[in-house]
Amino acid sequence: MGMFSLFNVSNTVYFPGCATYFRFKENFEVYQRVFSRMGIGFRLIDKKICCGVDAFEAGYEGEARKLARRNFEIFKEEGIDGIITNSPEAYRMFLQKYPDFLPDWNIEVKNVWSLMLERLKNKPKLIKHKAMEVVTYHDSCSLGRGCGSYDDVREILELFGYEVREMSDSREESVCCGSCGGLVVVNPELANKIAKERILQAKRIGVKKIVVCSMKNYELLDRNAGDDMEIVELSEILAVGLGLKVRREEKEEYIDGEERVINDTQANINIERELKDEDYYEGNDGRDK
Repeated sequence: MGMFSLFNVSNTVYFPGCATYFRFKENFEVYQRVFSRMGIGFRLIDKKICCGVDAFEAGYEGEARKLARRNFEIFKEEGIDGIITNSPEAYRMFLQKYPDFLPDWNIEVKNVWSLMLERLKNKPKLIKHKAMEVVTYHDSCSLGRGCGSYDDVREILELFGYEVREMSDSREESVCCGSCGGLVVVNPELANKIAKERILQAKRIGVKKIVVCSMKNYELLDRNAGDDMEIVELSEILAVGLGLKVRREEKEEYIDGEERVINDTQANINIERELKDEDYYEGNDGRDK
């Protein structure tokens, strides 16, 4: 994945995942600003890297193993000793499969959702805007059942003023939205049908917004949402809540301090970094805490 170097000050690499990097570049930029505002140290490396999850889920384990070995060599060459990613699919791959594939794997895979929650709890003044809105949260299969992480994103949403209303199937009992295992490619009709059923569950509890933390989940659910349901990826929640500048498709809205923002339908985020040095590096000395 062709990633330019941003801050060559950390040995933790930010790996956005293929969906974020190639199809949702705006979110890739947003997450960088969010991590910097929270004081989470990271760097980007100028190498083409795919974690191999799609190959593995499609049954090409040999190719996934080759990618893992190649990536590990790149990480060692770059002096990387930690990974953060906003992709639950990549997180699970690095956390669980790479140690199986590579006996010498020794890179720490950090739970960035837990890390962000910790920063927000320790520095509540980072939160500039509270939404006071009811939403539901769709558990990513990879992050939830795959890695046992259910609470971090929910707690982040609550800190930003959201009331999280649970669907009938949630947490350990959550159902897939249809984006896993390459189903979107091999049987898109079935994938869309599953996504529509998940959206129907949200409608049954009377909410109009589903929050997700996976770009793959976002892409499929948003395609099937219709006009009466909004699908929001976590990066937008974070950008608004942290008071970053947000540019929307039809008009610009600026969030600064406690200023509220208009709820447009699925805003197209383009975060521009025009922050004062003391804000941009608040709590960040260029090293991971």
